[in-house]
Amino acid sequence: MRTSRRTIAAIAAVVLAVLGIITLVAYVNDADDRAFEGTTLVPAIRVVKDVPAGTKATDLDDSVEVVKLPKSAVPGTALTTLDPVADLVTTASLAPGEVLVSGRFGDPDGAGEGGANDGTVTVPEGMQELTIKVASVRALEGSLKAGDTVGVVATYDPERQTNFAANQVLVLSSKKAPNAVPDAASDDVVVRLAVSSLDASKIVHAAELGHIYLTKQGDDSKVDRRLVTTEGVLK
Repeated sequence: MRTSRRTIAAIAAVVLAVLGIITLVAYVNDADDRAFEGTTLVPAIRVVKDVPAGTKATDLDDSVEVVKLPKSAVPGTALTTLDPVADLVTTASLAPGEVLVSGRFGDPDGAGEGGANDGTVTVPEGMQELTIKVASVRALEGSLKAGDTVGVVATYDPERQTNFAANQVLVLSSKKAPNAVPDAASDDVVVRLAVSSLDASKIVHAAELGHIYLTKQGDDSKVDRRLVTTEGVLK
């Protein structure tokens, strides 16, 4: 009789423990739902494991997951499926928590760290290609690589005015500019960008009539875009 009571008590304890876990999970899920209440959620692919450069997109299934995130936190070039990059490889290493964007992929023959500056990535749909030549000191000393995103700062001498001409511009490729003098070192960098029509016009205007500086930006980079003049700098 005592054994029977102990058995019943043990079973009851297990049942209560299971019910407690179920209740806790339901509470946590409900809390997550409340946190995103009123927020527009969109699907995105998030990295869950470290991924080395040069990894085939078709080998990423165990390293990524599809999640729903607030629309404001998802870049415009974010992927919702790996199908568009199925024939490509990663151009740089990927870290857990990173939202996967198309700019992280390039042709197998050109991608990978070490020679990453010579790699290329595909042009996002609806964008145009634009190539600019910038002095190395104004382009992060040539450290930019395919898949990076940059801000384009335009400055004009006579007007003494400076501002961002464009932000979150995808770098398609970056390499040292050839020198017209044989065996002479070049301090210029040729950077190929994916841009909208308006950004292309702004960047070309700055390149022809002013000076351009490139800043490396991340998905969470904050930009205070305002016109800067000599008077404003010295205030």
